[in-house]
Amino acid sequence: MIRPTDFLPTTLAEARAKGWDELDVILITADDYVDHPSFGMAIVGRYLESLGLRVGIIPRPIVDNNDDFTVLGIPKMFFGVTAGNLDSMVSKYTAARKIRSDDPYAAGGLAQGRPYLPSIVYTNKIKSLFKNVPVVLGGIEASLRRTAHYDHYHGRVRPSVLLAAKADMLVYGNGEAPLKDLVGRLRDGTPFDAIHDIRGTAIPVNAGKRELIADARILPSYEVVSDNADAFNDMTRIIMEELNPHNAKPLAQDTAGRAVRINPPAFALSTVELDAAFDLPYTRKAHPRYTKTIPALAVIENSIISHRGCYGGCSFCALALHQGKTIQSRSKVSVEREIKTISAQTGKPVVITDVGGPTANMYGTCCTSSEANKVCKRPSCLFPEICKHLDTSHANYRALLNELRNMPEAKRVYINSGIRYDLALRDEAFIAELAEHHTQGRLSTAPEHVDAGVLRIARKPSFAVYEKFARVFDGVSKRAGLKQYLVPYLIAGLPGETQQAAESLIRETRKPHMRSVQVQEFYPTPMTIAAAMYYTGKDPFTGEKVHIEKSERVKRMRKRRIVR
Repeated sequence: MIRPTDFLPTTLAEARAKGWDELDVILITADDYVDHPSFGMAIVGRYLESLGLRVGIIPRPIVDNNDDFTVLGIPKMFFGVTAGNLDSMVSKYTAARKIRSDDPYAAGGLAQGRPYLPSIVYTNKIKSLFKNVPVVLGGIEASLRRTAHYDHYHGRVRPSVLLAAKADMLVYGNGEAPLKDLVGRLRDGTPFDAIHDIRGTAIPVNAGKRELIADARILPSYEVVSDNADAFNDMTRIIMEELNPHNAKPLAQDTAGRAVRINPPAFALSTVELDAAFDLPYTRKAHPRYTKTIPALAVIENSIISHRGCYGGCSFCALALHQGKTIQSRSKVSVEREIKTISAQTGKPVVITDVGGPTANMYGTCCTSSEANKVCKRPSCLFPEICKHLDTSHANYRALLNELRNMPEAKRVYINSGIRYDLALRDEAFIAELAEHHTQGRLSTAPEHVDAGVLRIARKPSFAVYEKFARVFDGVSKRAGLKQYLVPYLIAGLPGETQQAAESLIRETRKPHMRSVQVQEFYPTPMTIAAAMYYTGKDPFTGEKVHIEKSERVKRMRKRRIVR
């Protein structure tokens, strides 16, 4: 029986039931509260608790209601603020800038109560109520908006969310290492405003403290990139060059007399450290305050994150900007322990719906040259060709899956994370095991497009590579006597998609092997290379002009013709 005291407290009454009269950290999120390791706020909360802190969570507060923000009192250390598992603009609006009719991270799936840019709105509210309490921003919204960025909803450049919100610090990427450092310094008595150099963080810099950015690589200012496309692309290129924690320099950007200092990324967690974060006592349930189901939990309740990071470097994707390129893999023991926990909750063997990460078959892969890694500036380890230093062996992932599917606690083990098919083709035995043991009738893959020019700009392998994977997968499925097929994931309106390229994609979807597809309209996610292309009409690295279809009507029509 799950009790309220099994969760992090959401009220002072719940805190006192745990023996806490006050809290060290209060986390505020625009998502409803789910204590599951697929939800960022749950991981952060449980991790801070593991450091010996008393942590509470305020989920989805009503901005106009002061009581929602004072319900847990005043934290001794800081408030942590996040927009939730997604950027709020993605949560609230479609690629066509229409308000979404549902919200999978809300009880009952109701699209209400999530403010526009919660990172800013919540921080402003906290500062009005608790003027002297530090606020730390985190999550995907803060990560991707840590510098000036193109905001698709408004169709303009916005300043760093840290400065716009007037918060005291921003944690980007996964938060465990930066937060451990921050908490350690605060416990040692260091004043919050004297902490400037923690990896994986950004801080505001006032005009009188320019010495704090003396060692930084200076980005074009917010005012300049707002008015100059070439300067915006210069900024984008510099950011991409400073993502490797082994050689990245601090970055700084001026905005209206202030600046933001962005420290180098945090180093990847070791397997032991990652295991520790996932082995914490998650209930894997929504807080009992909710009477309606939270749709996102229903989808991932029995899924397992086996690793973090992605080195694909697709131009439209933000994963490397948030989680980094280095693959951080959990041990088999840790993953097995999670399956045993899930099974124990139900009292019977369970179907595991996914074992993966941003890209499932990157588990256990790594760079084999520490010397090359120290100087590497490549945004992708796979494009334009697979790096010679990349160990692409699927041996570790195959061994993990073999162990899991033979556990008595696991009825079946499926993979629903994306498969990188150019990597999979380097180990056809993996494709056979994938088809025979880990596919539930359909396997999602992401060719994104068919046009060679569009795929080059997207930094994806050619469509011929996808077709080869499809033939191999179909062949092993038939030999195993299984009726199953691929579901290609496609994007309409990617940078470089001319009408001719769109027609090529539409024609391809009429063929039998593309009988079932998933398609969405391109969304220019902040800080990505593709967002820079969308805003400037140029490739930030080559300067070449890129065709951008900005007509919502045209993109909508193309999508309809693909879906048919």
